[in-house]
Amino acid sequence: MLRKVWLWLLILILVYFTVRCSSVFSTHFQPGVILEEYEEFLLGRGFFSDDKLYAVAGWSYVHGASPDAINFEHPPLGKYLIGLSEIFFMNHVMLGFIFSALTLIVIFFVSRRVLANHLMALLPPLLLSLDRLYIDFSSSSMLEIYATFFSALSIYLLVVSRRVWATPLLYVVAGLALSCKWTVLFIFVLPPIYYLSTGKIDRLRSYPLYLSISALTYTATYIVFFLSGNTLQDFMNLQSRMFAYHHWMRFELGSPPPLYNLLNFLTGIEGPTQIRTLIVNPDSNIVTSSPEVGLSFISAYNPLTWPISFSASILAAYYMLREAQYAAPIPLAFIFLVASTSVGKTFIWYLLPGIPFAYISLAYMFDRIYRYSENKVWVDAALLSYVSAVAFWSIFIELPPYIKT
Repeated sequence: MLRKVWLWLLILILVYFTVRCSSVFSTHFQPGVILEEYEEFLLGRGFFSDDKLYAVAGWSYVHGASPDAINFEHPPLGKYLIGLSEIFFMNHVMLGFIFSALTLIVIFFVSRRVLANHLMALLPPLLLSLDRLYIDFSSSSMLEIYATFFSALSIYLLVVSRRVWATPLLYVVAGLALSCKWTVLFIFVLPPIYYLSTGKIDRLRSYPLYLSISALTYTATYIVFFLSGNTLQDFMNLQSRMFAYHHWMRFELGSPPPLYNLLNFLTGIEGPTQIRTLIVNPDSNIVTSSPEVGLSFISAYNPLTWPISFSASILAAYYMLREAQYAAPIPLAFIFLVASTSVGKTFIWYLLPGIPFAYISLAYMFDRIYRYSENKVWVDAALLSYVSAVAFWSIFIELPPYIKT
């Protein structure tokens, strides 16, 4: 009976998430229009967003273009998947939405493995389905959503599956995650911690071999690059170009103080900014107002989940390392991602592949409180109130993009 309850509640979460991402089903990919916009952008006319750039790159890739021909700055797998979505659905965001829904399912199964209360295992996918950042990226053609799926699947294979084939498959999946976005490098720090904490020293000795599996998987996503006549040396030069570009963007263009991205995550404040108002007169003259100084806010911010999930990750890492060592990679995944993205110029969505693990950590702390509580009725009431408040904020409350100071 309980299994049916879990199943139906998970289905309800997926249905709700589908409703929140309903714009996906009315999105149509028009290659002629978007390619024309891209050409205008190359000529210095207009703005071209990242999701459109990845859509153009994906279309080009699946039609034979080499990954270095357009948007060489990121690995190609996510763009290939976007291109496949464009071909099969004539919709550049549909496959990303499918991967997002699959991520919710994977996170549920990871949560079931590490939480004593199996109904509590529904909390992480529920919180993730209510997260506006996750909803926004599930409804657009951004690379992070694919990296998030492969990161979640990597953690599943690391801490949940005990089958012999799970270990090599883990490194294949980790290579696929890296082939979407370099921000998921934190994944490769987790297996040694897991092997050491669980006494699987033999796997630690084989770790260099496992890394080679990930490296081969990553390289395989560049097969078209090699078929275009490029050599292994050309491939290494391309990776060097990618690294140089990201180093330039992150450190050489000017960067905020350390931990600035973490501050954004904890407070929702994107930073100080200036805005100007454009006034169009009846005679078609455009007048620009004086700059106004203020604070810009992250529209996806939820004060009931983001700050508390960071604190919960730290606490969960402490308790798991003492009581459930096999699960320690889950909170450490988010902590390592925060650490790696808190230096230089980064963006809040870089944290997206780690947010599911932060929510599992939060559920773990709630589960721990529930286990040691003498009055479970009050804990149930408090948890229900908390989830209701998170849902209310997600559905009805929206931060202003800017407040004048």
